Amino acid sequence: MVEDLAFHLADLLENALRAGAKFVEVELAREGGTLLIRVEDDGVGMDEEQLRRASDPFFTTKPGRRIGLGLAFLRQTAEELGGHFQIQSKLGRGTRVEARLPWDHPDRPPLGDLPGTLLPILVTSPVEFRLIFRDHKNTWALDTREVKKALGSVSLSDPQVLSFLEREMREALAAFGWKEEG
Repeated sequence: MVEDLAFHLADLLENALRAGAKFVEVELAREGGTLLIRVEDDGVGMDEEQLRRASDPFFTTKPGRRIGLGLAFLRQTAEELGGHFQIQSKLGRGTRVEARLPWDHPDRPPLGDLPGTLLPILVTSPVEFRLIFRDHKNTWALDTREVKKALGSVSLSDPQVLSFLEREMREALAAFGWKEEG
């Protein structure tokens, strides 16, 4: 089983990258007593058969592997907690994965180290990302297109930029009261 939700997100991002996405949107939202996790990409998408089998642990499109546990674990986590899991995909248009988990369920995995897990992917990937955290009062967003435009020739992986992004993300999580490292 995946220890924290940051690892689920990393797996979903890996899937989007392998699907050839050029843009990926990640949203974490606290909606009342529910945590929404949504990852949407513009990759190659899946045909009906792939979509039907996507959360089957004995199906994967990863070369050299026989099992694909990422989506299966996220689905299992959501369903065991009484939450909801949904995957939508259109061939040639992309994929949307959404999980809703009860926020206060004692068995909900912790969020984990979101900045430490997500930022290395966001700053080293050729893909553009929009990361959104929101609750009933506030929204925090990081769009790599906007950051790159502001930085000009400075890379997102520049140590000062990376440090700034990490600090901003950690402060946002703390402001939302979501500081849960596994």
